[in-house]
Amino acid sequence: MKKILVSLLLLLSVTWGVTASAAVREGHLAYSNMDGEEYIDFITDLSNDYLPWNFYKIDRLEYLPYLGISTEAQDFNSLTEMLMALDAGKIDRMELPQPVAEYFFKLNGNEEKYVTYMITKNVTYYIAMGFKENNKWFELFNETIKAMTEDRTLLFLKAQYVMDADENPKPIKFEKFPDAETVKIAVTGDVPPIDYVAVDGTPAGFNTAMLAEIAKRLKINIELININAGARAAALASGRADGVFWFWYDKSTKTPRDIPTGVTLTEPYYSWDTLYYVGKKLHK
Repeated sequence: MKKILVSLLLLLSVTWGVTASAAVREGHLAYSNMDGEEYIDFITDLSNDYLPWNFYKIDRLEYLPYLGISTEAQDFNSLTEMLMALDAGKIDRMELPQPVAEYFFKLNGNEEKYVTYMITKNVTYYIAMGFKENNKWFELFNETIKAMTEDRTLLFLKAQYVMDADENPKPIKFEKFPDAETVKIAVTGDVPPIDYVAVDGTPAGFNTAMLAEIAKRLKINIELININAGARAAALASGRADGVFWFWYDKSTKTPRDIPTGVTLTEPYYSWDTLYYVGKKLHK
């Protein structure tokens, strides 16, 4: 059945004068423990688990050039850098997590410049805090995240800082506790509305709101350190950061990926099961 549907799509592409590509240059945020070749293996392994005809937005078959499984993957250290590469034609599409893609189209959807489709996979993607094994802050952060899940604080923060996010993300204020210890947390700061730090250095978005709540409950001071996505494990290993913003995925019956040896993860505090591919429209 799937082969028939793909054949029909390819036939339509000829009718519309558009050729669907079997090899797509794909951009994604850098993983810490998986290089480009391993990423291609990952995508290929999951190729039977997603429905590339389950579209979020359709306009004159603009999605057709982006249907192929990627054979060229490029790492990017920030969403801004990846979007610039897409606009410059250096990549054909970018892979975005569901909340990031939805926020992106909330801001850019009316420009009719981009096209996207959902990839529904048998995979769950998580966000958690990562710490070196035996770090003294791990258990305190882990228990606090559990408590915030149970009392529904995380749901409230998600609604306020993700679901209702607009072009002006709400700034976050961290309380200061004199004589309290300072915990250094590494964030990318460029994955709105989940993980975001404004150009002027003002922290905003869901991740920093969650950290501010943890700081208040533990009565500690938190120092945010901006790092590239691919430098998270190095920040822990070098001691530059006590903890890091971490995202990874899990597929049933398979070992979780992108979790380096020596890194301990807290309970996840955000998850989704959908990715989006975003490309530029061919026609205005």
